[in-house]
Amino acid sequence: MLGAASKSAATAVAAFTAWRRSIAGRRAIRDMTPDQLKDIGCPEPSRPTSFVRVGLITDLMSMR
Repeated sequence: MLGAASKSAATAVAAFTAWRRSIAGRRAIRDMTPDQLKDIGCPEPSRPTSFVRVGLITDLMSMR
């Protein structure tokens, strides 16, 4: 029983460590300039935009 709990704890720690590494990697890439991204061979990450097409609300309302 103690072995199963130990295995479960080790799995949880490994998952948490992997999650932290992925977050740190995303933050590092997010903070890089487009030139730096080009230098390391990484495409520029897509940045969320708040662009709304003209007439979108009208189109959506007409679908109702």
